[in-house]
Amino acid sequence: MPKIRTLPALSVLTTVSVALNSRRLRDRAGHLKGLGQVPAEPVDTSGWRVLAANGVELHPDTLPAAVAWADGQGLDAVDLVPGDLPVVRALDLLRLVDLAAYRDAPMTQGRTVGHALVVRSDLVERAELSTAPVAPAEMIEVARQVKRFAPRSFDFVVAPAERAVGWSPDEQLAVQRTTFDRYGVLNLGLMAGGLAVLGAGVLASRPAGLAALAAHQAQPAWVLRGRPGGLAPRDLGRQSATRWAAETGRLADLLRADAPLAKTFRTADELRPAYAEEVALGTDRFFEAPVDKCRWCGSTEISCLFTTPDLMQHKPGTFRLDECAGCGLVFQNPRLTPEGLDFYYKDCYDGFGGDEMEGMFASQEDDYQGRAAMVHAVDPSPERWLDVGSGHAHFCLIARETFPDTSFEGLEMGSAIEEAAQRGWVDRAYRGQFPELAPELAGQFDVVSMHHYLEHTREPAEELDAAAIALKPGGLFLIEVPDPESTAGRRLGRYWMAWLQPQHQQFLSIGLLQAALEERGFTVLDTYRASPRPAFEMVTAAFFLVGHLVPRLWMPWRRRPTLGDRAARAAAVAVAAPVAVTGAVVAEATKSMRDETGPAYRVLARWDGPAGI
Repeated sequence: MPKIRTLPALSVLTTVSVALNSRRLRDRAGHLKGLGQVPAEPVDTSGWRVLAANGVELHPDTLPAAVAWADGQGLDAVDLVPGDLPVVRALDLLRLVDLAAYRDAPMTQGRTVGHALVVRSDLVERAELSTAPVAPAEMIEVARQVKRFAPRSFDFVVAPAERAVGWSPDEQLAVQRTTFDRYGVLNLGLMAGGLAVLGAGVLASRPAGLAALAAHQAQPAWVLRGRPGGLAPRDLGRQSATRWAAETGRLADLLRADAPLAKTFRTADELRPAYAEEVALGTDRFFEAPVDKCRWCGSTEISCLFTTPDLMQHKPGTFRLDECAGCGLVFQNPRLTPEGLDFYYKDCYDGFGGDEMEGMFASQEDDYQGRAAMVHAVDPSPERWLDVGSGHAHFCLIARETFPDTSFEGLEMGSAIEEAAQRGWVDRAYRGQFPELAPELAGQFDVVSMHHYLEHTREPAEELDAAAIALKPGGLFLIEVPDPESTAGRRLGRYWMAWLQPQHQQFLSIGLLQAALEERGFTVLDTYRASPRPAFEMVTAAFFLVGHLVPRLWMPWRRRPTLGDRAARAAAVAVAAPVAVTGAVVAEATKSMRDETGPAYRVLARWDGPAGI
């Protein structure tokens, strides 16, 4: 009896959900644009390249029409949507892409329908893209790179003359792995669950179940009616009549499919032998001798805050954070040597882990805008800005919206900053240690910023001195760091994401940092402490806890995962996900930690001392 009562309710919920989602997708479809007629005048297409999937041959009218349309729209890249794109791929496009905002959203990940892109030749060269045909899944990687190099000038357009090339089940699974989930498990699980609910609903309660099934069947016609942008899926009628059965058959094909390993897996297998040799030598060689006094104030009143493994990358080693009762500094003890830092940074911010970390940085647009606004309130038009620890320069890309006439220059240890310069996200790149490069940059900058950089450094005092050297008199210094006084950090201990061992070497409290700046001739103009984010803290803590118990798979410094490893990881995530979400909802609903100290703080200071240290 409980099942009979539950299934009709679930069917009603499904009907409402499908209806609301259909309306959302229909709104997005309304923003699809079409190429229209081929221009009467000849179009020079020599400055453009076609990047296509295997088996695609453009209609003769498509390239000139696409180039003319892109030029008219001020675009550098266009993703061609075939006029007869199948329903499944059309709906996936609308689910993944907000077509009204995609062009002007620089942080949005590049997307494609997997047919062909028309891209300016100079962008193809700068991005080092091949023009040889590739598999549909590899088209996704191409589109991501194109969006990085054309963050505000890449859009979609329907090419009515194009005919979509069919994908085999293997190719479909490879696309799912690249787009949604490395194993294809999550999306296949959602497909199976949705189809099962619809089928069971019809059997358990005919009126409610049939209503849900009808909504599901009608969704393609509702979303794609009227040929938006000229899009007319070749299978729209068949899908509208037999969608549930067709998707059930497609699911069976995908479960039997044998897609090649994703790029991430192939890279992990290539790196694994070298890491095995390195790990076999042990990690003790990566640490300095522990100290018995504070690295900042020299007090001997230090105590262990906690010890932890590497919860992000799962590289071997145990790390300890100590806290000074005298000044409040939290610092790694024993500290990693430069060689140790090289080992733990390798394949984190670039290389194997680069895409994942870049995705994380790309999700922080609101923070970037807040940092820019803090400076703008004091100096609305700085001439030169040096962003230290810039990474791929996501902040600089967003800050340009506020400071269009400012020269943004980035400094970073890794190769990411050089790629940022290639993308055009910074005007100049510096690679190396800031204290070593500072004399060459003396007195040149109106603004120096350090966003979540100072905690990574071995000698933060030297970094502050370097900023004073690089700034012009009266220049601004903006710093943002994790707050060691954070309430969540104290409650969650090692599972607080911002402790991030072994990457973060030390943590200065806001009072300690302000005092250090004033000692060097800076005047503190403004401070900001982030609001607590209880839901985010709960979810990330759960992610770290699961990783502690069942580490993430395919890391090249660990053995190749077995089927049992995959099952254990899937089970751990399945158990943790609802618990984490429930905890996050409760934390938000009860305003847990809302009136307490947040995860980070910013300090804006003016350099009023002599021109140099």
